[in-house]
Amino acid sequence: MRILLVVHLFLPDYFSGTEILTLHTAQELKARGHEVQVLTGFPATTAMADSERFDAYEFEGIPVTRFKHAHSAMGAQGNVAEQEYNNLLAAAQFTSLVDNFRPDVVHFFHLMRISASVVDVCSRRGIPMVFTPTDFWFVCPMSQLRLPDGSMCAGPDPIGANCVRHLAGQMAPGVAASLLKLLPDVALYGVVQVASRSPFKHFGPARLVSALSRRKNFLQERLNRIDRVLLPTQIMRKTLQQHGLDPANTRDCSYGIKLPQTTARAAKVLGPLRLGVIGVGEHKGAHVLIEAVRQLVGVDLVVKIYGRASDFPDYVAKLNALASGDPRIEFCGSFPNEQIGSILSQLDVLVVPSLWFENAPLVIYSAQAAGLPVLASDVAGVAELITHDDNGCLFPAGDIDRLAEIITILAQDRAQLARLSERARMPKTIAAYADELLAVYAELAEDKRAVA
Repeated sequence: MRILLVVHLFLPDYFSGTEILTLHTAQELKARGHEVQVLTGFPATTAMADSERFDAYEFEGIPVTRFKHAHSAMGAQGNVAEQEYNNLLAAAQFTSLVDNFRPDVVHFFHLMRISASVVDVCSRRGIPMVFTPTDFWFVCPMSQLRLPDGSMCAGPDPIGANCVRHLAGQMAPGVAASLLKLLPDVALYGVVQVASRSPFKHFGPARLVSALSRRKNFLQERLNRIDRVLLPTQIMRKTLQQHGLDPANTRDCSYGIKLPQTTARAAKVLGPLRLGVIGVGEHKGAHVLIEAVRQLVGVDLVVKIYGRASDFPDYVAKLNALASGDPRIEFCGSFPNEQIGSILSQLDVLVVPSLWFENAPLVIYSAQAAGLPVLASDVAGVAELITHDDNGCLFPAGDIDRLAEIITILAQDRAQLARLSERARMPKTIAAYADELLAVYAELAEDKRAVA
């Protein structure tokens, strides 16, 4: 089969969970004799002509086409807010790509930067489509369902008025944005309705408001055109269905991982408890762990924080200031994914102090495969993978005191730590995951032949 994988970012520049899942899927499919290509986005930081926004390279034997996306007008499309979810320039290039490659199936892992306009291209060409959501981009423009104050968001209202309020300050700073923030809900709802109607929707700030209000329905319609939506968690199923996903073409399908190569973990009864956190985005909550550890004066601990500082420089600067003077806390930078087994072998506990609705972080799968207990926020997604006092421990998201209490217990009771380790659950392998994907691809190919 010829298989095209689509993802918002890709290696070598970006290597978080979604990118690693896409890479390992591509490698496994290629190893089985299939022809695989990747289309990815890339955050452009300099002005460029439309003709310069696309390039190609090869990564570990996988051909990659890259779209250098920017939050600026491109092509014949001047509405930057609309381009976020319906990018006509990306769609034109995607059309050329599929016409040349002629894929038997297109599998979307993430459509940020690429936009959902590619769904229309596949529909016109009759190409079967599969989608594996790795975050909430189809519902939330920021992907995380978090409000500016850090609290959880239920998602857009029917006309996206709440999204207009939350995003206006970021996308169109100025007097108009300030007024939108201050308007009562009823008044804001009226403004959005008026701005979304002709002739207002094409002019000034109304263009931003109109585009944001249309986002929900546009993406809901495209999501339901996709032939199979493979849902990795129940929180993802619940969220997408609440916002219009038709369950008829969905399947439950957890991720698979390439099992990490680890050294034997000796039972550790003496010495410091070794804690690690992987990921330094503010929503990942590393500051929660640091604040908890700073409370534990006299507790023998080692804390290793992994993540690329350049991705979130302001937040990492805050973490360094928060950890200042505590020799137990070490910032270790990033590491190649193939070294994750070695990294996990040097820890006693993986901490996942997330502050958002996580969607099955791959690092939890890797930790469990390595026999490592996970100490995590009790948020949807994570709580589907970790059961409290079984294969790890859960604490209320952001609860520094409870996290500190659990760390103290594990530092003092190594028998309990060993019991949690023994209860670690082996995740699905990338080989088993590929088996499931190929079965779906074959089913869609058969359906296409039957229609033809």
